[in-house]
Amino acid sequence: MKKALKIAGITLGVILVLLLVLPFAFQGKIEKIVKQEGNKMLNAQFDFGALDISLLRNFPSASVTLEDFYLKGVGAFANDTLVQAGELTAAINLFSLFGNSGYDISKIIIEDTQVKAIVLENGQPNWDVMKTSAETDTVESTSAESSPIRIKLKKLSINNLSVSYDDRQAGMYAAIDKLKAKCAGDFGSERTIVDLEMETPSLTYRTGGVPFLNHAALKTDMNVDADFVNNKFTLQDNSISLNAIRLNIDGWAAMKDNGIDMDVKLNTNEVGFKELLSLIPAIYAKDFQDLKTDGKASLTAFAKGTLSQDKMPQFEAALHVENAMFRYPSLPAGVEDINIAAIVKNPGGNIDATEVNISPFNFTLAGNPFSLKAIVKTPVSDPDLQATAKGTLDLGKIKDVYPLEDMTLSGTIQADMNLAGRLSYIEQAQYDKMQAEGNIRLNGMKLNMKDIPTVDIRRSTFTFSPRYLQLSETTVNVGDNDLTLDSRFENYLGYALKGSTLKGTLNINSNHINLNDFMSTDTTATQVQAPADTTAAATSAGVIRIPENIDFNMQANLKEVLFDKMTLENVNGTLLVKNGTIDMRNLSFGTMGGSITANGSYSAPKASQPHLNAGFDLKDIAFAKAYQELGLVQQLAPIFEGLKGNFSGNLRIDAPLDANMSPVMQKVQGSGKLSTKDLSLSGVKFIDQVADIVKKPSMKDINVKDLDLGFEIKDGRVNTQPFDLKLGDYTMNLSGSTGLDQTIDYRGKITLPSGGIGSKLGTVDMTIGGTFTSPKVGIDMASLAKNAAEQALKGIIGNQSDEGEESGEKKSVLDKALDLFKKKK
Repeated sequence: MKKALKIAGITLGVILVLLLVLPFAFQGKIEKIVKQEGNKMLNAQFDFGALDISLLRNFPSASVTLEDFYLKGVGAFANDTLVQAGELTAAINLFSLFGNSGYDISKIIIEDTQVKAIVLENGQPNWDVMKTSAETDTVESTSAESSPIRIKLKKLSINNLSVSYDDRQAGMYAAIDKLKAKCAGDFGSERTIVDLEMETPSLTYRTGGVPFLNHAALKTDMNVDADFVNNKFTLQDNSISLNAIRLNIDGWAAMKDNGIDMDVKLNTNEVGFKELLSLIPAIYAKDFQDLKTDGKASLTAFAKGTLSQDKMPQFEAALHVENAMFRYPSLPAGVEDINIAAIVKNPGGNIDATEVNISPFNFTLAGNPFSLKAIVKTPVSDPDLQATAKGTLDLGKIKDVYPLEDMTLSGTIQADMNLAGRLSYIEQAQYDKMQAEGNIRLNGMKLNMKDIPTVDIRRSTFTFSPRYLQLSETTVNVGDNDLTLDSRFENYLGYALKGSTLKGTLNINSNHINLNDFMSTDTTATQVQAPADTTAAATSAGVIRIPENIDFNMQANLKEVLFDKMTLENVNGTLLVKNGTIDMRNLSFGTMGGSITANGSYSAPKASQPHLNAGFDLKDIAFAKAYQELGLVQQLAPIFEGLKGNFSGNLRIDAPLDANMSPVMQKVQGSGKLSTKDLSLSGVKFIDQVADIVKKPSMKDINVKDLDLGFEIKDGRVNTQPFDLKLGDYTMNLSGSTGLDQTIDYRGKITLPSGGIGSKLGTVDMTIGGTFTSPKVGIDMASLAKNAAEQALKGIIGNQSDEGEESGEKKSVLDKALDLFKKKK
């Protein structure tokens, strides 16, 4: 007995030792497998902080855990992290590690993970990280003996997963935060029951700028009969909660080669009007439990048929609300007489057969009734629209029906409009077939919110006709900014229904507008910044985009405009906006102590890097102010900082702009000419060095008259044409370049004053190198010695001196020349 126990104890000890030792034995192999398989498949930056292996955690499977895992993009997404995971665990069949038949994964656990999916404006997705077929074929051919990974999943566990989908091309955004999910089933079999539980406190979805769901709470518990052989999935017992709505879905869906066959139906027997209101984010977020409601409500939906690229299943979604109301007990009024009948349906087949019918949508807010009806048919080929809206919204009464916090609102909106007809009537100028009449008036609208400038629209009127939409009597104040608009827009229905080009004239007047107040500062969305030396789309918050589907002729009369560090005064001119580009026509303004007239273009359509190509006529611009207000000057001509005086001339610039609307300096191309009548060179370091060399302190504080300078900007350097710089009795002729790295590379000659030794030497070659902060002025001593020798020789020939005298004269002239430039032999 003792012997048996001893043997059992030894055996158990050996097993425990093996369970502890084996992970270390296989760790190197598994780590190699993970990185090998990842690098084989991915064209991205893929790595992890640590890899741990355990044989106890999911025995008899080996648990492989990756900690601090990340997957980063390349190219345009080089700064973007697609996946950042705190912990990823996979359970691998232990026996599949012995041999080369494959590695079976039965369980996956995901902890503390963020996934950010992005589609750029040009349609490029950041998750396209798989290598091309040619690349993978090459890898497979050279790694024929490597073993594949097989997924025989039985359980998937997710804790604290956040996923965002930002489709900038389609204008759609969706996000799930802090998701918890469990999924169980035998995914390695031909058929299994999948048990899925999922919960998130925040589900967001918006498209076209309209938030359909905003931080909605979602909870699901469902069983799915998964037939992997026929790719058919049948929904069994299931429940779905969305905020206060509880519902379930009956039916099935099957994946086919040409699409998805389906027969599903939404069951919402428990939905009431209060539950429907929970889908409105503002209402659900404010004391929802205390909300008092009444009335009948129903929500039904089904889809039956095939969904493919060119085919829709038969579907219908209907919302009915009858004689409903809601009211917060703490407020004096409510919203009453709510009646809604809204149906979206399609008989199956062409998506153009979809019909939207809202008739009616009525409510009374604090005693003011409002009514809306709308029908849309053939939405794809030729939108057929019928819409009426009539009523008054007293914005000041909203606080009586809804608890506003840190916000006050006042003013009225009066609507009385009627639209009926097809979009083709407008496109074919058949205005007699189109009915469009009425107006929308805003009066005394004011909005005050915490940390946001006050918005004040004193009055504004939209007048509708079949031909155009007139915007008149509109004055808008945002904080200290004021804007008066008078405009007329054509094809406004085509723009609203199909996104076709909106044409019009727009007159803008303002006494003060600070463009910095309107630069986007949204940092909640993921930003992907392209490298400065590429032409990828700039997507940072500072870019001002120009819609490609507007065609405006704008007349501007702006008394004061602030942009970045610049102040522009009396801005007048014509702006033609078309195809994502603003063309400036004789746009004049005062700035930097003088005035500028601009002609050229700023281009910033989607999927394109912003670009400036313009010419500027400059008059009496202050050097110091140009340095203070223009980053281009600070980088290419920092000498402007210490110059006192004004300049005039012209500048032509062709430059891509970065995400902060600043020129990409390495790619700036340009040319121009500058002239100045009165320039003080006091404090210019290389002038001070020249004054020290020639022992003329008075040169350090000298004014230059009539300086003309031609230059070219190319490849990050400013190249100047030869120019003369008069410094008292001395004249310098210089040419060369300065660069982004602040380096100076100038060559030239200095002409010495008449009289004394200087008149005999004439001109001497010189260089200016170093940097703007530490310039280095040099005199070509070989040139100096040659000139001195020549002058001495002339004097000797003139005096007919002997050989000894010739040598002494040369030495005397050279000594004087060297002394002139403060040098020693």
